[in-house]
Amino acid sequence: MDLRINGKVLQVNDAPDRSLLSVLRDELDLTGAKYGCGEGQCGACTVLIDGVAARSCITPVTTVGSRAITTIEGLEQNGRLHPLQQAFLDADALQCGYCTPGMILSGAALLKRNPDPAPADIVRAMNGNVCRCGTYPRIIEAVRLAANRKQQLDGAPRQRSEPSNNQARAWSDSKQQTQEQEWDEAPASSKPTSEPISSSQRKDAR
Repeated sequence: MDLRINGKVLQVNDAPDRSLLSVLRDELDLTGAKYGCGEGQCGACTVLIDGVAARSCITPVTTVGSRAITTIEGLEQNGRLHPLQQAFLDADALQCGYCTPGMILSGAALLKRNPDPAPADIVRAMNGNVCRCGTYPRIIEAVRLAANRKQQLDGAPRQRSEPSNNQARAWSDSKQQTQEQEWDEAPASSKPTSEPISSSQRKDAR
């Protein structure tokens, strides 16, 4: 079967039980999309399908059809980084980097449909992406930086307030609550001997 990936038509094996992520990584050596949770919940595997952010780990490759797929490898154009890629570097919005490709692609999809997002818009649109290093404030800053630069290039800059730390904290806290709930619901046999530190324990330690 043929897939349209990063502006090229590539032939891949037709396997109905394979995910788009496995084809990208194992067959095409496009390893920017990462395997995280395998359930479409962490965003590490995000790609764009016709410009819309999609979780490639739960997308059967046979469902993509002729739609255009963009991975992080195809986001730059003619050797120039996408504005959001450059903004992530300038805002130092990455630490280990594992979540970064998915974050950038989700952010690029947001900026395509909303070129001037407020911090709350960014959190709402990217809430399905998890950064286990906790760089949420800098991620919000990077998206706003890319948006402002695009507006300046278009000749109609529009200033918004600086990203709110409260928005970043809410994003981070929601991820922590989800992880703690998953921990509580997991069978005892699957848990290691030491439990993760809860949000209340972290507050007590400050």
